[in-house]
Amino acid sequence: MNTQEEVLHQRTEVLLDEWRDFVRECEAGYGWNVYEYHNDLSVRDRLQTCIDEGDADLAAQVEEIDARFRALLQPGVQVGPEDGPWWHRGVLRYAGPDLATELKDWFQADVEVREPQA
Repeated sequence: MNTQEEVLHQRTEVLLDEWRDFVRECEAGYGWNVYEYHNDLSVRDRLQTCIDEGDADLAAQVEEIDARFRALLQPGVQVGPEDGPWWHRGVLRYAGPDLATELKDWFQADVEVREPQA
């Protein structure tokens, strides 16, 4: 039987894997649309909830992945509410055709179009 601590650890490991996989997809040229993109960003929201609950070890692990994601964002370009988390406000430097077109249509944000790498 798993203790609550073990269950929470397993949950955070799954969330870390999901965040890491999402960032890899963005590095390759995110190939989905804006709805999927924002849905995939929600994993970072859940990680932040865990961090806010005082998980310092998790915070350090997330920061490593965050650094990779920040490197993919256009400097000085933000969309959405000012009080929103940075990962929701940032705009990718490049993305697949669907997301790039939607970011241009919705936010007038120019994003280099790249075909997602396999």
